[in-house]
Amino acid sequence: MGTPVNFTENTEGKKPEWCVLYQELKEYIEQHPDIEIQDKIINIPRAKQSTFYQLFDGIRDAYITEEFSEILDQAAILSNSYLRTEQEFMKNLGLEDVLMPNDLKRFLHEPLNQLRREVFDSLFDLFCGKIDSQEFILETSLNLNQSFRQLCREGYKKWVSLALLNQFEPDQLYCVPLNKLGSKQVIKHPVMAKESLPVPVKTKILTFEVGHRQSLLVPDAIIHSSRYNKYVSFRSNFIRALWNSNSHSPRREWYSIQSLIEKYGTITIRPDLLIYIDDKLEDVSLVADNDRICRPDLIIGCIYELNADEEQLKDKVMETKSSSQVLNPTNGSYIISRQKLPRNVPDSAESGINFLEAELDEEKLNTIVKAIKK
Repeated sequence: MGTPVNFTENTEGKKPEWCVLYQELKEYIEQHPDIEIQDKIINIPRAKQSTFYQLFDGIRDAYITEEFSEILDQAAILSNSYLRTEQEFMKNLGLEDVLMPNDLKRFLHEPLNQLRREVFDSLFDLFCGKIDSQEFILETSLNLNQSFRQLCREGYKKWVSLALLNQFEPDQLYCVPLNKLGSKQVIKHPVMAKESLPVPVKTKILTFEVGHRQSLLVPDAIIHSSRYNKYVSFRSNFIRALWNSNSHSPRREWYSIQSLIEKYGTITIRPDLLIYIDDKLEDVSLVADNDRICRPDLIIGCIYELNADEEQLKDKVMETKSSSQVLNPTNGSYIISRQKLPRNVPDSAESGINFLEAELDEEKLNTIVKAIKK
């Protein structure tokens, strides 16, 4: 991926397209002295910006397409699978949008549009003379590969979330409408005051948690399953809620966070996905507050890519196992893998975790749904 190449010639003795465009833009800058690109000054007159950025963006696109074709191809495979799943989910529910962090959304919808952002600063540094051509190649190689791996991991989690929900055959979408918190609200909130848990409402927009501080930890979304005539909620990005809720479903089992700390010590619970299933909508509307965590029905861990020493698998098994031991989901825990797992994967009976090589095949996730005790 992104193997450093000669800045002036490719393996066929020809200049790569991005090098040709680089030289073209360099000449354009020399021909227009009013364009200033220096270490601490970048001034591109408005009349010249269209031509400048057309060439500048062309360099970025050609550079990634030519020198990072492997990761671009892999990104396209994940993108195509995700978009098919997202479109099916949105069509079934008549949704208007699926929201998530902007970088991830761009990557899943247009991989090149996101990946080329990793070249922006380095390319300006190259024109400014702050770095040379080899430093440019090494710097962008590092940034692109790191960004690609992180975005693929997060993108696969989003595919798993929507693909799994599709297996429940959803016919309605709900959200719990929490107010966004400002700094003043957080500071002035009385320590002993309890937050009212809003009633779930129908929505046409699915919002994956995007990192806002939350008074209560509520699901990313709740669906009604026509397959089981039950409500299914899911939560990604598990964090500690700020405040306590004024209500907890009496039909669910709740763990005291303080009791968990006393029993297991200070541990980090980081499940990729928590899933709750119940007959009533209000019974799956709260995941946790500052004092209690609701016992989940399923815990899901996701692995996009296994590295050579299989450290990712070991870490994910330990992470999921810890979450499973603490929260004890009623229908068990699963690790869903994008690739085939090695033969020495821990036995399910030994680890307490079920392993599923789902790859990007939505139908394979039906195994999980069928195993749920209704």
